[in-house]
Amino acid sequence: MAGFATLMLFAMAAQDRPTLVPGGEDLDIVKSEARSCGTDPDEIVVCGENDPNRYRLPKIGPRFVEQPVRAATRLGPGEVSVEAEQRTLPGAGGPAAMVRFRIPLGKGKK
Repeated sequence: MAGFATLMLFAMAAQDRPTLVPGGEDLDIVKSEARSCGTDPDEIVVCGENDPNRYRLPKIGPRFVEQPVRAATRLGPGEVSVEAEQRTLPGAGGPAAMVRFRIPLGKGKK
């Protein structure tokens, strides 16, 4: 078994092909050169950018913000409304439905 490993080691050293990792000891694998599109009229050259976000739509902010819909009606001197809220308690949280009846206290407006 050791003889086979030694033979494979010498066989890899005797290859006349380039090494498996280009760049040798420095490992300069990533070398980017600025590509330029040729201007020769006799050649067909296709140039483009490889942008991964080219097909994504840009984010658009809201044009206006609507007031939340609130179900409310007048009932006698007060107002009845139905609202949904997010309630949090120690260790738990969840949605809550509220039915409120508001009555004005004090002197009325003149």
